[in-house]
Amino acid sequence: MEAYEATLARLPKPGEPIFYPKVGHCVFRGVIEDRAAPGAKLVELEDAEEGSRILVPLSRVPELNLRPAGKAMEAIQEELSSQFEEPLLADADRHRVIEELITEGSPRSLARALKRLHFIRQTVGLPREEEQTRKKIRSWLAAEVAIAKECTRAEAQAFMTRVLQDAMSAHKIKEKAEAKERRRAAKEQKKAESAHEEDSPVT
Repeated sequence: MEAYEATLARLPKPGEPIFYPKVGHCVFRGVIEDRAAPGAKLVELEDAEEGSRILVPLSRVPELNLRPAGKAMEAIQEELSSQFEEPLLADADRHRVIEELITEGSPRSLARALKRLHFIRQTVGLPREEEQTRKKIRSWLAAEVAIAKECTRAEAQAFMTRVLQDAMSAHKIKEKAEAKERRRAAKEQKKAESAHEEDSPVT
């Protein structure tokens, strides 16, 4: 009974938005009886994009990471505006990490996945499949932001674009400063080596 109550506590109120990782945003319609398995409960969802009905066993809610949507605006903004992580250049590693972040499905993990793909897209470009994944994640996050800010999806997209552009500008400034420091250090090292050679006794 405790597990049942704990699972129910993870769900929003009927009629409110819910996020289903790998599927997207839905409307939570409530919990109903499973006619095929008396005593079992099903979570009834309505796909926000297609309007189709989705039934999920209540017992699988924790495993599938279903969660209320539009509750983590601060986490999304914080993650998108943070420093870029070092990109994973190997396709297999990159794909695995992105899939893990999508499966986790939290606003922060989705923002982190978008950040990784955005950086690669801006630097070396993305393969077609990963570009489609990036667009899907961006659409999910735009829906999250739109719900949280009570704005249109277009306004949410514009907001995320500004945050990512600012983060990229900060990254480029940081890169330039680091490159300048490396050049200075190399110059100092070369100067020290030259001085050492001059001071060394001739044999």
